[in-house]
Amino acid sequence: MDGIKWAFRWAGRQKWRFYTGIFLSLVTVALVMAEPFIFSEIVDDVLMNGEVERLTPLLLTSLGIGAALVCVKYLATLSWEVLSQQIVQGMRRDLFSRIIAQAPEFFRRNAAGDLITKCTGDVDIARHFFCWVLPGMIESLLMAATTLVIFLIIDPLYALCLFVMAPVAAALALRLGKRMRPAHGAVREQRAVLSTVVNENINGIRVVKAFTREGFETEKFTRENERYRDAQLHANKTWLRFAPLIESVSQFLGVINLVVGGLMVISGRVTLGQMQIFTSLAWALNQPMVQMGMFINDAQRFFASCEKLIEIYYCRNPIQSPETPAKVSELRGDISFKNVSLQIGGTDILTDINIEIEAGKTVGFMGPTGSGKTVLASLVPRFADVTRGAVLVDGVNVEHYALPDLRGAVGMTMQDVFLFSAPVEDNIAYGASDAPFERIQKAAEAADADRFVTQLSDGYQTIVGERGTGLSGGQKQRVSLARALLPEPKILILDDTTSAVDMETEKLIQRRLRVLPRKATTLIIAQRVSSIRHADRIYILEDGRVAEQGTHEELMAAKGYYYQTYLLQQGEPAGGDDVGE
Repeated sequence: MDGIKWAFRWAGRQKWRFYTGIFLSLVTVALVMAEPFIFSEIVDDVLMNGEVERLTPLLLTSLGIGAALVCVKYLATLSWEVLSQQIVQGMRRDLFSRIIAQAPEFFRRNAAGDLITKCTGDVDIARHFFCWVLPGMIESLLMAATTLVIFLIIDPLYALCLFVMAPVAAALALRLGKRMRPAHGAVREQRAVLSTVVNENINGIRVVKAFTREGFETEKFTRENERYRDAQLHANKTWLRFAPLIESVSQFLGVINLVVGGLMVISGRVTLGQMQIFTSLAWALNQPMVQMGMFINDAQRFFASCEKLIEIYYCRNPIQSPETPAKVSELRGDISFKNVSLQIGGTDILTDINIEIEAGKTVGFMGPTGSGKTVLASLVPRFADVTRGAVLVDGVNVEHYALPDLRGAVGMTMQDVFLFSAPVEDNIAYGASDAPFERIQKAAEAADADRFVTQLSDGYQTIVGERGTGLSGGQKQRVSLARALLPEPKILILDDTTSAVDMETEKLIQRRLRVLPRKATTLIIAQRVSSIRHADRIYILEDGRVAEQGTHEELMAAKGYYYQTYLLQQGEPAGGDDVGE
């Protein structure tokens, strides 16, 4: 019931449809109950007593009830359908909002395929529950309760004889419910695994083909698909072990009704017309018993999915804006790392980092893979929070800024360039969607993207394939750089931005960045010495610590990691003494 209450919060203004649906179910039951009484009067009064003049009014009444029943059922179905769509629309919207609000760590713990399954398949199960299962259960229970009352009023003994099998059916339905929830939980878990495999292969299709692993991936998918089949079969077999028993129990009602009703008519306890009422309404007891197994099966599927949806819904990003954020009109761009240390999963990533960066200056970061360069830069827009120490922007701890204000002042390019399946213009304008085309073009020119974009089939309106398919690595990097430059951020973080472009293009981009009208505080993370040699200061990170720092000339003179990297990239043997500038 907690799952129903949780999901019902999205009913909103359509909540009245829930009560309307119940009311219409009551009307439906009333109309269904009236029909056998019409037939009873036809049998007792018309057929048995010869009151032929009553036949036409009774038949017209029966037709009227039938027509009214069709209309009421239509309105009830429409009401439940609108309610269910309202619920899942709001549920899907808020789940998506919760997911994209999570920290990067969340996405390392949760596979993309599983999240997709939750936002689509699990939510659709909720729609099915509110549209069909819940109304069906309400109507069946109302039908059974009303029938019981009618039977007890007509003849209690007759009614009790018919209800003798009800406890057996209820016990079987209860056991079915207990078995089905874990079975459906296993099905949805395996469906999520299957979705993850498909998602990974679609996103990594180039790697799969490059290593000719199509056969391997097909086998992996086949294994997971077989496990999904087995989970489905287990759930279906569990249901089949109980459903036929419940249905068989319900079939005894027909036999009991025939025997008991016949004896009571013969003894004169009830009339033939009254027996007709019992016979006509026996399905109102029989049907709920048959359907309850299916309803319980579908309800347990809903509750199993709901557990996963609730888990996501109440998952909170630990990185939040403060309740009373620092007031900011416009950031200058001063950055300070003061005794910064960071642990992730018990592992030291950064240790005692102390760096001061003045507004408008350019700072380079270099170091071996895994030394913490990208993580250090990600602390500025608070993609992670420090374990010890503090990161300051304009002298204020970044944790005191509202996240939209802080991140709105930071432009970033990522190591793994991501472009949306949209026109090039829309990709560049992603962070400033209201920017005029002239600004978009200037940002593209600064990133040296304008040259190749204008040569595309539709220029800036050329649709980029999913994740940038159709563009080379260097082209994607330049579009990504243009996207970062367009909002004219006060802080610019360039993470391996020019690794896929040639040296001449890199020099051109660097030259254009130096002459931008609004100079941003720039943090450049690079593996190439050429990318950061002109930085105002360069920091070399090793094992999460600052191992070297200085200008290009100072680091060359120190003959440490930076010097050795320079030699290797110039094609000279490491350890040489004289290096030409």
